[in-house]
Amino acid sequence: MPTPGFPPGTLDATGYPIWLSELDVPGPNHTAHLVRDLEPARALEVLGADPGSAAACTLPEQRPDEFTSLPRAALGDPQCLSVLLATRIGGWTLVFDDADTTFQVGGLDTMRALLDGMRTGDWSALQEPEVPRPVPRAPAEALSASGGPAVTLHANISGLLSLDYAVDGSRAYRTTSDDLDHETAEPPAEVRAAAAAAGIVERAHLEPGETDEAAVTRIGCALAGVTWTMDDLRAAPLLAVALT
Repeated sequence: MPTPGFPPGTLDATGYPIWLSELDVPGPNHTAHLVRDLEPARALEVLGADPGSAAACTLPEQRPDEFTSLPRAALGDPQCLSVLLATRIGGWTLVFDDADTTFQVGGLDTMRALLDGMRTGDWSALQEPEVPRPVPRAPAEALSASGGPAVTLHANISGLLSLDYAVDGSRAYRTTSDDLDHETAEPPAEVRAAAAAAGIVERAHLEPGETDEAAVTRIGCALAGVTWTMDDLRAAPLLAVALT
């Protein structure tokens, strides 16, 4: 398993970072945001959460069931759109979203209106508002506009993995597990270095030397120098907030 940027014990059998798979449930649908030089409370605010409602928390040793993420369990499994877990380790801040609600910045009101319409049959909130809503923005772009470089990693329940990398408020690179050879765009130098650190995990369904799907996530982690373990996360000050 030639993954030079990742110490032994930090990746699971598929090459996916263990700390990410441990935070979520099987069949994940999560988003992880990493941004340099931005405090966790400010990162939560950029993503549309109220940092004033965030609570210090401790992650339980294990999930209570296969449907509840560790951050959600830490808040007592609230009924909400998603739970965001935020912390800072070294110079990088993490915001983990257990339900992919922050896949774009500025879209929470629309999502709430959609869910309310599905529940009540009243779709009036989706009509054009008198005051225009903010134009949704990619979270990595929004985070990097307020701090340093930012990475957004997304795991879709369908199995698709994606990486967004932004600097100074602008997208610098994007790829997915469907574009493992980076055919869509030429990676910048730091992404090429991260890809070398991510390496390749040999999988039975792939040809020898073929890039594995989880390399997308490892590249994103390598861009931030993140080779964390669950012990690292548990030792860091953690904030959690429910998005409703």
